[in-house]
Amino acid sequence: MGRFLGIAIALAGVVAASEASAHATLERARPAVGSVTQAPAEIRLWFSERIEARFSRARLITRDGAAIAAPSAVVNGNELVLRVPRLRPGTYRVMWSVLSVDTHKTEGAFSFEVRP
Repeated sequence: MGRFLGIAIALAGVVAASEASAHATLERARPAVGSVTQAPAEIRLWFSERIEARFSRARLITRDGAAIAAPSAVVNGNELVLRVPRLRPGTYRVMWSVLSVDTHKTEGAFSFEVRP
């Protein structure tokens, strides 16, 4: 019984340590990272854990660095949605910054290309 209790305590410590060091990482996006696609009406980002709406954002820029005017991103759990105007053919970069509910901040960027 003592051995079982020791193993259970050790496993609980490993789980607690991994949860404490967790960060919201980008799991997938639509349009997909590096994809070639038709013009999307919105950009969706899914993260590995829930994110805080007040401190999470995304923006879209052109290859030349010009910002694309878009409303603020909407957060629903672990998903961030950015509605975008009709995009012309070209390469775009999504820049994101999120704060997970466990207060870890992560950020990143990826590109995709719009074809006619």
